[in-house]
Amino acid sequence: MQTICAFANEPGQGGGYLLLGVSEQDKHFVVTGVDDVDHLLQELSNNCRTQFERPLTIEASVETLQGRNVIVVYVPELLPASKPCVFEGKFHKANKKKTGIWRRGPNGDYECSQEELEPILLAKTGKSFEEVIFDDAEFEDIDPQLIDLYRKLRAKKNPQASELSLSDFELLRILRLVRKNDKNQWQPNVACLLLFGSQVALRRLMPMERVDFIRIVGTRWIEDPNSRFSSLDFRESLLTLIPKVEAAVLDTLLKQFQLQEGELQRTDVPVLPQRVVREAIVNAVMHRDYRVHSPTQVVRYSDRIEIYNAGYSLKPVEELGTGASELRNPILASILYDLSFAETKGSGIRTIRTLLREANLEEPSFVSNVTGNSFRATYSLNQLMSKEDLLWLGQFKGYELNDNEARALLIAKNLGAVNNATLREDTNLDTLQASHVLQRLGNEYDLLVKHGAGTATTYTLNWTRLQAIGFKTETPHLSAETPHLEMEDALRQAVENLGYRPRKDKIFSVIINLCLLKPQTKKN
Repeated sequence: MQTICAFANEPGQGGGYLLLGVSEQDKHFVVTGVDDVDHLLQELSNNCRTQFERPLTIEASVETLQGRNVIVVYVPELLPASKPCVFEGKFHKANKKKTGIWRRGPNGDYECSQEELEPILLAKTGKSFEEVIFDDAEFEDIDPQLIDLYRKLRAKKNPQASELSLSDFELLRILRLVRKNDKNQWQPNVACLLLFGSQVALRRLMPMERVDFIRIVGTRWIEDPNSRFSSLDFRESLLTLIPKVEAAVLDTLLKQFQLQEGELQRTDVPVLPQRVVREAIVNAVMHRDYRVHSPTQVVRYSDRIEIYNAGYSLKPVEELGTGASELRNPILASILYDLSFAETKGSGIRTIRTLLREANLEEPSFVSNVTGNSFRATYSLNQLMSKEDLLWLGQFKGYELNDNEARALLIAKNLGAVNNATLREDTNLDTLQASHVLQRLGNEYDLLVKHGAGTATTYTLNWTRLQAIGFKTETPHLSAETPHLEMEDALRQAVENLGYRPRKDKIFSVIINLCLLKPQTKKN
């Protein structure tokens, strides 16, 4: 009966099943059967009507396994307004540890405490935790400069937004960021603190409202990572936190060279699209369960980014990106959408998947743990090989290249050069293994040319060798059928405009464009 109570109460599980007539013996399940099915079903039904403060409806069916009767009992999860399911006369409001209310945990059923009961009671009122007000929260905890920042961001998206003409207090009211307490006094709620709370107030009232950006060297979490990782902690308003975490992630990403046709100025685009990074971070802080005292973690491995946050997905993982989203924090979600931090309501996951496909990256993987109340999103940084890449690599058939060697050549082709660090970023290799790959391509195959020494060592494609073996020189940014006269004229003008002491970035742009016309060396 405690399990039935727990199944009815546990949020997000959708209820649960009991199998009567099956026993566990020596870590194996054995069909033992039920002798008097009618008697057991009658007793179970009577208990559900009389043992709880409100009668509980269950479903049951009888199946035959190995010639014996087994009863399958389904206990549906109660609607929020009908919770909690509590044993008759067992609720102890004064007792913080014993409540007579059972919940479902990873290792079975447990009698929940008053604190563990709070989310169930809050959902019963139709409110989310973001609407809760802390007893010691004050208006002095709100930073007026953050309200000014909100106004600027809102005006940038919609200068005619009606709330922009309101006073600060009326603005907070219309955004549902302040509530009256039991003494009929206005106080900021949790959502208000997350958006407009000062750093001092957040540390005092919500000490674990934090995002940790952790940089791992390698592809595995190190239990004792004294010299193997670096960490940045962000504890501030979501309005300023989101851009800072985004910038920290982008700074660690490998950049791809891009030159649009007809343009002289190169651009460097991160392997993982910026909009994907932004949406991933926003999803983590927007859907996080702020009742849980645990920071959000953004962990950057060599080959992937993993984002952990408290709060299981309210939608089944397989349905993410389909239909409208279910929001744990609707106030936060609405405001972040109005400020263009988040994608159009319900389209964030779809946008992420579309952008990753366009970037030739794998789709993200999501793991939602209901019992552990956590969520993990993983974004791979290893690009899938396109048809063009495979055709280009097909010219190396005689070399019998392995995957890592092929990756190294593609990096040299797409970025202009490859070094130990960039190869490690794109593979699961360590420093020594990456060095062996590059040395083999350079010394044994003569496909790469080494430049510099030590940590400054880089390799470029050996175009002299490639042309000697009949390799087709492919320029990804200019069509081979298009004459280069227009490009050459533009370059000639660009060289004339360099002046006496030009900036390095202008010189670099000209050199890159010269190399795009045809392979160049220092001599010519």
